[in-house]
Amino acid sequence: MNIIKTNNSSPVSDVFYGSVRINGKEVSVSNHLKSNTEVYTFRMIDKARAGFQTIRDYEGPIQGLIQCMTKHTTAVQVEVKSDGKSYWFLILTTKGGKWDSIDKGILELLTVGDMHRCFSKMVDWDMWKKLNTKTWASMAFMQNAA
Repeated sequence: MNIIKTNNSSPVSDVFYGSVRINGKEVSVSNHLKSNTEVYTFRMIDKARAGFQTIRDYEGPIQGLIQCMTKHTTAVQVEVKSDGKSYWFLILTTKGGKWDSIDKGILELLTVGDMHRCFSKMVDWDMWKKLNTKTWASMAFMQNAA
């Protein structure tokens, strides 16, 4: 079951890959993270309790990034190198604890437990019933075995 509605008309399919509806909110989906095992360079922005922002860097696979994110993470960027130049792309943006955009590579690896730990405002029980989730280890956005 694919819950991502792909955008076939866009010439820049990595940036505007598609969208997903979560709790009635349409969230933009990009496709910059192509491999689950590749080592990427990420930059995360967290909002501290005092209100100021902190910036953290992480280098590693997508699964490690998910473990580094917290409920205070407001944005994540990935560095993409092309023709000897570095470009930074947003792969997660939030507003008020809810996603505005997220990358397909992150969606494919998030578990129900990750959602409760980091993105509790994005929990969608109706969608999870359709995806046959049973435990916190179940995949949050991929079909789970019956």
